Amino acid sequence: MRLLARRLRRAGFETRCFGYPSREPVPANARRLSAWLAEQGLTGARAPHFVAHSLGGLVLAHFLARQPPPSPPRVVLLGTPLHGSGVARQLARLRIGRWLLGGALTAGLLGGAPALPPGRILLIAGRRAIGPGRLVPGGLAGPSDGTVAVDETRSPALADHRILPVNHFGMLISRQVAAETIAFLDSPAPAPPKQDGPAPP
Repeated sequence: MRLLARRLRRAGFETRCFGYPSREPVPANARRLSAWLAEQGLTGARAPHFVAHSLGGLVLAHFLARQPPPSPPRVVLLGTPLHGSGVARQLARLRIGRWLLGGALTAGLLGGAPALPPGRILLIAGRRAIGPGRLVPGGLAGPSDGTVAVDETRSPALADHRILPVNHFGMLISRQVAAETIAFLDSPAPAPPKQDGPAPP
C-alpha cells in the first residue's frame, strides 16, 4: 500500500498505513484496527477515510459494523471479495490451503463478513485475469482480476463500482487506480436531502 499512500500524499492527503497479521481471524484484526486508530488519535470527530485492499476490506467491514464512526467515512475498496472468495473456498478443501489462509477464513474469505453500511463507498475491481487464482480449479467464475471474481465484489451498499484493466496485485501500483481513488476521496460531499418546511404565509 505504500506506493499508493505516497501518491495520495502528493495529492494533499495525510496518510497512515495499518498493518495486520493476515492469517489471524478477521474479527480479531478489526479489533486491532480499532485499537490502532485510538492510538493514532483518529477516532470521534477525527475519524479518517479508508482505502483497503482485498482482505483489508473485510477487516474494515467488521470494524465499521462493530464501531461505526459518528459520520460515514469515505471508503475505497480494492478487489475486496465482499461475499467471500471462490478461490479461498476451493483452497479450504485442502489441508495446505487451510494452513495458508489460516484465520482469514473465519468470517472473511469464506463469507460471513458483516454487510457494509450504505454510504460513500467505491469499490474498484479488476478485469485483467492474471494471478494465482487461475491455478485453483473452479475458484474463479466469470471476469476476474486473477484472484477475485468481479461478481464477488458487488454490493448494494456501494455508491460506485468500477471495473478497471488491472489484476489483483497490480491495482496497488496502478496510476489509474490511484487517480480514481484520489478523485473519489476528493469529490464534494453529496448535498443533504431537502426538508419540507412550513408553507409560506
